[in-house]
Amino acid sequence: MDKKPYDGPHFFDDPPEFHYGLLDYGERPYWTPDGKKLAFIENSFGDVCEIDLETKVVRNLTKDKGLYHSFLRVLVLPNGDYLLIGPRDFKNYEVSRHVESELWILDKEAKNPPKPLGRRIFEGCAVSAIANRIAYSMNGNHDSSIGTEDDFEIHVTEIVYGADGPELGEDRVVYKAKGRRVPEPQDFRYDDKELIFAEYVNRFPKRDTTNWKCVVKGVHLETGEVQIYIDEPMTHNECEGIFPDHEYITLESSCDFENYWPPIDLWKLKLDGSGERVRMTQSLGRAPWRCSNCNVSPDGKWLAFMVNTRTDAPGLGRGIGLLDLEAWEKSPQGQLWETPAERKIYTP
Repeated sequence: MDKKPYDGPHFFDDPPEFHYGLLDYGERPYWTPDGKKLAFIENSFGDVCEIDLETKVVRNLTKDKGLYHSFLRVLVLPNGDYLLIGPRDFKNYEVSRHVESELWILDKEAKNPPKPLGRRIFEGCAVSAIANRIAYSMNGNHDSSIGTEDDFEIHVTEIVYGADGPELGEDRVVYKAKGRRVPEPQDFRYDDKELIFAEYVNRFPKRDTTNWKCVVKGVHLETGEVQIYIDEPMTHNECEGIFPDHEYITLESSCDFENYWPPIDLWKLKLDGSGERVRMTQSLGRAPWRCSNCNVSPDGKWLAFMVNTRTDAPGLGRGIGLLDLEAWEKSPQGQLWETPAERKIYTP
């Protein structure tokens, strides 16, 4: 992992067709429900910011508010409040990210310091578009009653508001995993009837280079039935933002290379079980850059994404951009659907 400054040409100095640069810093962009702004993390274990897409004005939402400024992720609830993820204090990369990261709520006006919800989680969250409802993963490091650090649960939890502000309400476990299978929720689907998630196999705490993968799955919340959407050996296929029609989801995929990490580009995946995908971003031939950590606009017209280099720590951002999805979908690149069986290994 490389956290050193990169002094070469920036990806957005001469972006590919349909790609537009917004910022040369920042990470993990997330749309507000009205589609007018993007919330993002200024830098890893840092403050939360927001950019107005009309004026391009950036506002730091957490600076000088409270004691805690070590955030890794920001998402936005349907009511406009911000859901933050991060530790109270930075200790080291592994502990602070995977053990001590917890949930916080920042009011939509960003008037008050973020309020901790008292729940530590593993990695990211899924946020409902229709209710103040979230899903997240936990293991024995976060709650000893779950078991060991190899025992994982996905929880779906309501966020309720009372006299003391936001709190965690009704909570239920919808999926369990163990045996080096690590689930991470990404998005709710079909009026919250299904939860789409990534499952890392033999990936944590260290990648087994002889037998690993990341699989995209869905769990039906009423029945517990699990469906697999893409399962490709020795390949990282991690779901990201879902499209508004819920028929497709974005995908970080390392499918261009055999047994390779990290994923280079963002793809569009059909959520029909076929495993069909099509490349959206075009960073493959632009080493050392890669595109990741994306979110689709509420109207489905734009993809917000992050860029960093292929040796950077996961999530460390070096800029935020937009992909014009309407123009891309009409282009020849938008028609090149393929399945894992049709994968072609990239040769520079």
